[in-house]
Amino acid sequence: MADSADILLIEDHGPVRVLTLNRPSVLNAVSPQLGRALGAALVGLDADPGVQAGIITGAGDRAFCAGADLKAMLGTGPSMGDGAGAITRALGFRPAKPVLAAVNGLAYGGGLELVLSCDLAVCSEQALFALPEVKRGVLATGGGLVRLPHVIGPRRALQMALTGEPVDAATALSWGLVNSVVPVGSVLEHTLSLAQAIARNAPLSVAASKRMIIEGARLAEDDAWALSKAAFERIKDSADALEGPLAFAEKRPPRWQGRLADQVVA
Repeated sequence: MADSADILLIEDHGPVRVLTLNRPSVLNAVSPQLGRALGAALVGLDADPGVQAGIITGAGDRAFCAGADLKAMLGTGPSMGDGAGAITRALGFRPAKPVLAAVNGLAYGGGLELVLSCDLAVCSEQALFALPEVKRGVLATGGGLVRLPHVIGPRRALQMALTGEPVDAATALSWGLVNSVVPVGSVLEHTLSLAQAIARNAPLSVAASKRMIIEGARLAEDDAWALSKAAFERIKDSADALEGPLAFAEKRPPRWQGRLADQVVA
């Protein structure tokens, strides 16, 4: 059995952590072991103060992720196997820090759900996106049927979910499924540049902005305004809220601390 260090590669580029699904021979399909490793890595990313953003990508040039390993699902009936369960559990945790998808190839089933669990997505011109579960007699239980309608609209989501047919990169961009399409071979480079731009900003502000947009989209407008005010009150007296204007006035890069006023440095 492959070691988890081999099936999920973890590499830091300054404040950006890159998680690479490393099973290219099976299109980076998620085995139970890979699902557990990915879930632990996402929790670890959030807990590491030296990391400000994460990227998920796939090894090779054919696939980002083909979803759950179908071989792990055989003979398991309604449970859909440990592979599906492992990726579903991994997708259930959404880090407070931004996570970006660098989609280097096809993203099918759980692979598309992994893209949907990320905050931003950059894909190559050859990327394809699909929810083919209806072709296998199962359901997309890793968030595809829940998150996809909010991202691309219910009619487009119904088209993908009911036909199981893929959409190409240009369609994904026009539907708002990805943020940008870049040439083959340059996906990670472009995604790193985007992640590093995020990582240069104040960590508390970034985390609060992410939470506000994700949670606020589900609320009535008055409730969303209340959530926004509460977020502002929480960070307005932080060291970073003082540092930002000071650094601007002094014409120097800010030195973020990433902690609230009532948090004590250990």
